Amino acid sequence: MDSSDESGSEFDGFTAHDLELAQDRLDSLLENASDIDLSDFEDDVDDSDDDIPLAALFRIRQNNADNGGADEAEGPGEIMWIDQLTAKHVDDFVGNPGPVTILDKNKNEMDFFHLIFDETLYQKFADETNKYARAVQEKNGHDKKWYDTNSAEMRSYIAFHIIMGIVVAPNQDMYFTKDNLYRPTGINERITRDRMDKLHQYFHVCDSSQNPPKGQPGHDKLARVRPILESVREKLKSQYRPHKETSIDEAMIAYTGRLGFKQYIPMKPTKRGIKVWMRADPNNGFVNDFQVYTGRENNVAEKGLGERVVKDLTRDIWGQNHHVYCDNYFTTVPLFEELLQNKTYACGTVRANRKGLPPAVVKAKLRKQGDMIQRQKGNLVATAWHDKRTVLLLTTNVDPTERTTVQRKQKDGTIVEVPCPNAIRTYTQNMNGVDRADQPRSTYCINRKCTKWWKYLLWFIVDIAICSSFILMKESPNHHLRTRTGRQKSRSQLEFRQKLSHQLLGTYQGKRKREVVPERQNLGVLHWPADLGKKRTCKQCSKNGLRKEPKTGCEQCGVNLCVPCFKPYHKDSFPELF
Repeated sequence: MDSSDESGSEFDGFTAHDLELAQDRLDSLLENASDIDLSDFEDDVDDSDDDIPLAALFRIRQNNADNGGADEAEGPGEIMWIDQLTAKHVDDFVGNPGPVTILDKNKNEMDFFHLIFDETLYQKFADETNKYARAVQEKNGHDKKWYDTNSAEMRSYIAFHIIMGIVVAPNQDMYFTKDNLYRPTGINERITRDRMDKLHQYFHVCDSSQNPPKGQPGHDKLARVRPILESVREKLKSQYRPHKETSIDEAMIAYTGRLGFKQYIPMKPTKRGIKVWMRADPNNGFVNDFQVYTGRENNVAEKGLGERVVKDLTRDIWGQNHHVYCDNYFTTVPLFEELLQNKTYACGTVRANRKGLPPAVVKAKLRKQGDMIQRQKGNLVATAWHDKRTVLLLTTNVDPTERTTVQRKQKDGTIVEVPCPNAIRTYTQNMNGVDRADQPRSTYCINRKCTKWWKYLLWFIVDIAICSSFILMKESPNHHLRTRTGRQKSRSQLEFRQKLSHQLLGTYQGKRKREVVPERQNLGVLHWPADLGKKRTCKQCSKNGLRKEPKTGCEQCGVNLCVPCFKPYHKDSFPELF
């Protein structure tokens, strides 16, 4: 083999364009940097790097003047971070965002709600509630005030919570007070306070008796709500196709009781509670997927938790060129590279201690507002930009050569235009998906104070279902609202919840209506004791502050009376007969 063949083999795998860029880079460094010693290259080639191609060796060993001579390549053959920025091609989004199921115009709010919250869950709630009530009564004795519930009552039970989320009272008793001045709603006309209390007491949604004990293999910390949680998750993913932009962040369910996986996040408005990883659409706040964080396993912190969460929540949309936005808890170089390999772009703030970042960006000393430094490695772009403090950003979806400006108010009150990389603006515009999902959910939150932690999580899931079904109806082409003049009118979540509660209630009537007592006739010969067949309060005993419910009474008067009370009652009511 001649010398030309041998020299050519050193550059196998590199295009002519790559070699041309390398030569230009070397020429530039020779002209502008005084700390490059060509003997370093010669020594390396002669002594220790015989098996490394010359072009790859050049990439590894060339010093960057901004970096104090530190290498920015991680190993032989690794593409290094460079300061020469080039526009990168971003493939077009191939998804088709919007609702999957298009309902007819005669469908109402409840039909959209059932797209997310399956109708079969009502019967499951009723079965599990009755089962739990029987188990408790077998242990503690018969409960005279309890009788079995059914799916219609469970559906109404959810409706009552929706109503109480719209009209919030200091405590539940206010909804049943006899003082019309302070009773906020008409719930008391549909259900009694005692019945509502019993539903609260025995309400259950899942059978967790088969869940292995804590610490045993297969133990599920969310067993009490797992079937409902998974049912709603699958509906959220199947009933709506997300837009190109999607964001991942954490949401909090307020809870201050004792719980093994309760979290404390001081920077959140809700500082203590159950943490939920969530992927939501920044265009409308639709929750595409979520995952409840159940804490450490065996008291061992999970390595790479943020990366695992992002991959779990985005795996269903890989291959469609979505743009994922996340904060510095999740962002890492390996994660963004893996997403890019699966045709998913990403953008996010990043912590300075993450592995794989270019030292020139991490150690940049930026003082003036608007100063920035960027390094590029393929489609990966690392950016340090100084605003009030230095912000680090990692992107694969933004052209690093694009610039924009942001307005900032100075100490003297003047407004100035501050240079800014386009990635910063893109990030701030699309990172708010979870915040947009939290706003409508927290406005009319249906959760009520209770002692069971799983109920907080359950009502959180129901709230997500309500807000998501509202978005489905809002974007349905057959359900656009029009004004009298024909202009399109925006749909209100308040109105949606009001109509939904009415439809869920239907004709449910859990409160016994008092029967009208027929007008008495003074026919003494017909006032005889009789078995009226149904227990009711004795009218005579109630006068004396007693409560008895006999079946016997006066057939003519139509009132229930104890046998000893028969004569005193008629003597008081009809003295002319005695």
